[in-house]
Amino acid sequence: MIRISRVPSLDAELLAQLTEIYARAYRDEPLYAEQGLKRIRRYLKWLFRHARGAFWVARAGRDPVGFLALEEMEPVPEIHEIAVDPEWQGKNVARKLMQEALNYLKEKGYARVGLWVGEHNLRAQRFYQRLGFVPGERVGIWLRMEKDLQPDRASSSNTRKAVSTSEREILSSGV
Repeated sequence: MIRISRVPSLDAELLAQLTEIYARAYRDEPLYAEQGLKRIRRYLKWLFRHARGAFWVARAGRDPVGFLALEEMEPVPEIHEIAVDPEWQGKNVARKLMQEALNYLKEKGYARVGLWVGEHNLRAQRFYQRLGFVPGERVGIWLRMEKDLQPDRASSSNTRKAVSTSEREILSSGV
């Protein structure tokens, strides 16, 4: 059974476990990932800092098997990272993490959410599309995808502003 919970702190043990999950999850997609344990740890700390509490870990028993980090940017929040241990991929872990994050954003009243995905990471793109994300513009090797969280309500969000903000975040995080 998978349990999803928000993480209040990133202690050394959890950081080491998530570092390993990230490294294994991106083993076949090195173009879109940080390389080397030191860089991965630094990136995970950056994610946690920017998530400001919007950081979830999926656990099987006591062991972490995946995580998701988002940042509540205005006007469109960003899912900065989702990673699932390859042994747990295809077992609805990513879907459960995403559902937690999407529910959290809906409860806070956000109308949209966005993310960037590697242009050649077709598996991830199909996953996001099944969840209702729509492909948008490309920037370098990245594809912008957004999802309407309030489909019955007209969205007044400024997607253009969110894209430019996200571009700065991509460059500053080294992703």
